[in-house]
Amino acid sequence: MATIQQFDYSVNLLRAILWQYNEAPNLLSLVTQKQEWYTQYQSDFWGSWYTDVFDLQTANLFGLAVWSIILNVPLYVPYEPEPTDKPLWGFNAYDPTFPTLENTYLNFGHGNFSTRGDVISLTEEEQRFLLRLKYYQLTTRGEVWDINNFLNYLVGSSNIGFTGTIYALDDLNMTMRYVITNNTFPLDLLDLLIRLDILPRPAAVGIEDVIISQGVTWGFNAYNPSFPALENTYVNFGFGNFYDGTFLDF
Repeated sequence: MATIQQFDYSVNLLRAILWQYNEAPNLLSLVTQKQEWYTQYQSDFWGSWYTDVFDLQTANLFGLAVWSIILNVPLYVPYEPEPTDKPLWGFNAYDPTFPTLENTYLNFGHGNFSTRGDVISLTEEEQRFLLRLKYYQLTTRGEVWDINNFLNYLVGSSNIGFTGTIYALDDLNMTMRYVITNNTFPLDLLDLLIRLDILPRPAAVGIEDVIISQGVTWGFNAYNPSFPALENTYVNFGFGNFYDGTFLDF
């Protein structure tokens, strides 16, 4: 990948001294002191600005906030309000009138879980990942091989806790899809990548879906009478997500 151009922030004020003032000690002393100030403060300031703001790979939270304005990417996004009639998901109380043990504890509502909170908040590394991908999206021509090359570099140089890989597939019908090879990718970050349309794609090409493969499923195992309590006869397995190689449709 291309590297960011390096800059020299040093200032040499002594070069401005004309030769006829070489024997003017008072003037030379003033300029020398000013040179020392510039060396200590001016160079340090711009060096810190380069590291903490300009370079997206090392920018701190302030620098990431500046880049979010430049790239027009919000870093804190409110969850979409849920309808008041949204069905919940859970378990009812024990009811001995059910005819079989398997049916004594039934899920009610048959819906989904409630929201995760009011605002999607990303960690500093997740913000950096989001902004770096957005910057690439704005500068790429969208060839799938180039997208995959950058995604490989981005995942390898990020610290978001993701242990898999991401790659794009060309469906050869003006659509493409993304594959995330395991379920360790941060879900809030993935939510924003999809919601804000950050995933790179060529012009006029749509993203059909995002596939998360090899995910850990969530459900209930078979009846096991060895569990000590009725509540434990059917326990969730995998302790993971509902999807396993499924599609997140756009």
